[in-house]
Amino acid sequence: MAIKLLIVDDHPMVREGLSVMLSTCDKIALLDSCSNSEEAIVAVSEKEPDIILMDIKMEGKNGIETTREILNMKPQVKVIFLTVFEDPESIRQALQAGAAGYILKHVSREKLIDTIIRVNEGETIIEPAIFNQIVHDYTRLSKKVAQINQPLAEENIETLTPREQEILSHLVKGFTNKEISSATNLAVDTVKTHLRNIFRKFGVKNRTQAIARAMKISRSPESALFYNFRTIGRE
Repeated sequence: MAIKLLIVDDHPMVREGLSVMLSTCDKIALLDSCSNSEEAIVAVSEKEPDIILMDIKMEGKNGIETTREILNMKPQVKVIFLTVFEDPESIRQALQAGAAGYILKHVSREKLIDTIIRVNEGETIIEPAIFNQIVHDYTRLSKKVAQINQPLAEENIETLTPREQEILSHLVKGFTNKEISSATNLAVDTVKTHLRNIFRKFGVKNRTQAIARAMKISRSPESALFYNFRTIGRE
C-alpha cells in the first residue's frame, strides 16, 4: 500500500515542485498540499495521511505549533520537517514537537523518497549536514545527565532515580532498548518500565521528546539530538 503523504508549505512553488517530484513514485500517494496551518489541520482530519512534509516558517501558525496540534489530534501521523533552517534551536523545537525527521530543502528526489519510506517504517531521520554538530552536542549532553536532578528540582519536576539517570544517559547516546539492556544488565521489560517513568516525570510521550526535554532541562538550548541516530545517505 502506498504511503499517504500531505505537503504543508506556504510557498506555491515549493508545493508544486514537491508534487511534481513525488508524483511518479508509486510508493507514495500524494493526498493534498496545504499553504497554512488551518488547511493542514482540516486535511489531516479528513484524509488521514501517514506522513506530512512540513515547513517550519509559515504565515500565521508556524510548522512547530502546527505539528504539536496535529500530533495531539492524530498521534500516529509522522511529521518530517523540510526546511532551510539548520540552527540547533529549530531542530530542538522540532524534536520537542514530535518530529520524526528533519531534512533541508536542497535534498535530492531520491533521498527525499528514501527518507519518507524510512520514516514511515519507524526510523527517525536527520539531515547529515548537521549530523556532526548533533554528535558533538549529544556527547556533551550525556555528561550533563548525571547533574540533571538539580535543575529538575528547580523546575518542580520529580527527580530521576540513579537508575533512571543511567537509562537516560544511554538514551541520549542513541541506544536501543536492547542495547540499554545489555549495557545495564537489566531485562528489556525493566528498561521499558524505567523509560515510561522518565517519560512520565518529564511529561512527554516518546524518546525523541524525552531527549529534547533533557536538553532543555540541562540548559543546552543550543543542542539538538535524536534517538537511534540515522542520517540520509549514512548506514
